[in-house]
Amino acid sequence: MKFSAFFSAPGVRRLSVYIGIFVGLLVSFFADWRYAVLVGAIAVLLVSLLLPVLFYLAFLPYKRLKKELAQPFLFDEPVQFTVKTGKVSGFFILTEQSMVFLSRECANPTMELKRAQVKRVIKKQQNMTIDVYLNDTQFIRVFSAACEDLTEILRKNGWNVTE
Repeated sequence: MKFSAFFSAPGVRRLSVYIGIFVGLLVSFFADWRYAVLVGAIAVLLVSLLLPVLFYLAFLPYKRLKKELAQPFLFDEPVQFTVKTGKVSGFFILTEQSMVFLSRECANPTMELKRAQVKRVIKKQQNMTIDVYLNDTQFIRVFSAACEDLTEILRKNGWNVTE
């Protein structure tokens, strides 16, 4: 993601407004309402400038890891997926010959599965879940709002996808 995308993200703007309202309400308990409105507006401005910078700095390690991977990416989206310790947040990157999981929370941030390692991909009835089977008992569950798009891309590129 580009740096400008963090500034235009609706979630960042919404969170900034909520924090500004909260700060304004706190100040209104101790000062005149005009000061509370002024402090709340300043808080909205500061948070709307600082949050995108902090989010971009948190995103930089994954941007560096993506540069090391084979290009082009067929699919590159933030997802949640399961590992031994539970559900983690990260990115799912699909290339011609492999699936790459980048984790934000694990000690080893990268897990690459070659086409030969993936037995099949099953799209669950829920539109936001996909299971990537490595063998009959081991699988990785992927949670994403873009699972419908992902299954179509997998089918078009010859991966074994069932529903």
